[in-house]
Amino acid sequence: MGHFVPIAVLVGLLCAMALLATGASAAVNCGGGVTVTGGTPCWKAKRIVKEFKKTRKGKVQGFSCSGRNSGGRLLAVNCKLPNKKIHWES
Repeated sequence: MGHFVPIAVLVGLLCAMALLATGASAAVNCGGGVTVTGGTPCWKAKRIVKEFKKTRKGKVQGFSCSGRNSGGRLLAVNCKLPNKKIHWES
């Protein structure tokens, strides 16, 4: 019985660390076709997508962005920073 408490505490800590690690990398749906991973706030992600759609510059607020076109219409936007991603699709 003396070993049960330290083992239970260790298992609890490992579970908490696993939840924190997966929570930061899980995709968040910001609405309007925008999804974010890596903790970028939704308001900022939407602003970055809007700016890329307007200017079509490769760098927007530090993010490297690219888009997919079809018939002159923008269909998807991908913006990346290390450990952060923003995706928009119409």
